[in-house]
Amino acid sequence: MASDSSLERFLMDFGLRAGAAAVVFGIFVGLGYVNRIDLFGLSSTLGSQSAFFAAAFFLVGLVAGGWILFRRHRT
Repeated sequence: MASDSSLERFLMDFGLRAGAAAVVFGIFVGLGYVNRIDLFGLSSTLGSQSAFFAAAFFLVGLVAGGWILFRRHRT
């Protein structure tokens, strides 16, 4: 975290953290929806709690990696 304690920096940091939380929440809700409606027959794969969380955290890792690559490419 930067040592600049301006209001603008705080709001930008807060917005990025809120956005990240929304993405993680959306992944869990979306994966639960896919499991509930049995999209592409994934309900049998996502049936156990450990498989569901493994898939969710794998997707979170993919999104995080994509965000890191995007930010590196931009700067």
